[in-house]
Amino acid sequence: MQITLAKGHDSINFFVPEEKILGLLYGKEVPSLSEESVARSISAGIRDHAPADIAALKTAIIIPDDTRLWARGDVYVPVILQSLFDLGVPAANVNIIIALGTHADIAAERFAALAGRFSVEHVEILNSANRNEQRLVHLGETRRKVPIQLTTEVVDADHIIIYGGVLHHMTAGYGGGRKYIFPGVGGYDAIQKNHSLAMCDDGSPHPNVRQMQLQGNPVNEDLEEIAELVLRSRSCTYAAVAANGRGEIFHAEVGPLQQTFQNSCTMLDEVCCVSVLQKADFALISTGGHRADGQLYQATKALFNAVGVVKEGGAIVFVAGCSEGSGNDIFAHTLLTYKNNKNGLGQKLASTFNMPAYVAFRVLDILDRFEVSLVSDLSCQQTVAFGFNYVEDLQNYVNNLQGSGYIIPFAENVLPVIG
Repeated sequence: MQITLAKGHDSINFFVPEEKILGLLYGKEVPSLSEESVARSISAGIRDHAPADIAALKTAIIIPDDTRLWARGDVYVPVILQSLFDLGVPAANVNIIIALGTHADIAAERFAALAGRFSVEHVEILNSANRNEQRLVHLGETRRKVPIQLTTEVVDADHIIIYGGVLHHMTAGYGGGRKYIFPGVGGYDAIQKNHSLAMCDDGSPHPNVRQMQLQGNPVNEDLEEIAELVLRSRSCTYAAVAANGRGEIFHAEVGPLQQTFQNSCTMLDEVCCVSVLQKADFALISTGGHRADGQLYQATKALFNAVGVVKEGGAIVFVAGCSEGSGNDIFAHTLLTYKNNKNGLGQKLASTFNMPAYVAFRVLDILDRFEVSLVSDLSCQQTVAFGFNYVEDLQNYVNNLQGSGYIIPFAENVLPVIG
């Protein structure tokens, strides 16, 4: 069978004998929604769920950063903005906040790619505060002693609109929803404190911190508590989208934050969770192309999704463009420094937590248990230094794979599970 896996703006092609393929995993076949259909749903939802006095309110629109380009904020954020204008909201009452979490600031020339040219021309667009203490407001702390620090422009808002996707997430259970409030527009140190709940005191990962797990997941429960506190004194509308197993938007819903988030998680599971009967000897996976694989740090989501259906010691071919390199200096430094000392890193994270280092810890755990070959734009030297195998001739490598395996062309979007 001829296989095509996306890599950046291009793709790679190779042949796999059909008898070696246990399954080609795309999730449930559901049609994608047209841009017009999604736009109509969002526009109607924004109008239907707007407070009666919306024209007099300060409104903050929270949107994803450039690691979530698949959600097409460049297309749909202008729809939200125009819907507000149609309701009589003056442009001066609206700003757009990019939910960076702990990611680096986005340059102003990139704003149109995230929010559309129309948005850039009509309202102020700001990065969230992140490390900028002067733009952070302290709102107390959670029951788990996590400080609640949020970007001041969000705290000053009377009404919050969140636009962004829902997907499976290795620490929060699901990305999206409450996560756009925190860590999305939170302060750097507070975010690290929340994410430290992913580690146990002995340096091992918390067993309930994983995809699809909300109840009993301390990271998620802390995020829910923060969102509930923030929204006690302001209204909120969530415009959610979700992508199917081919990376295409199939679901769009607008409504109250928690209800819309839960509904979208259910839809995501129905379409993107794939039950398989057995673990495979190997998996050939792609993150899904340029909207998801610009940097290694973010592309690892595909690896975390796929690894659960590969036998211990099995082979994983991980295709990700990584045209922007590692994507995070701390992540890269940690991979290089602790490549042969995963347990030492776990002990360090238990006492001094850092999210990019934690992602590196989870990657190192996979590299320790599986044979992972990274097919990317990184050089052989970079690939091997990070702990991955470098494949010179992919077809020859695939020819020599033993046993049978799964092919997952959009592994960021598809979560295979045994059962």
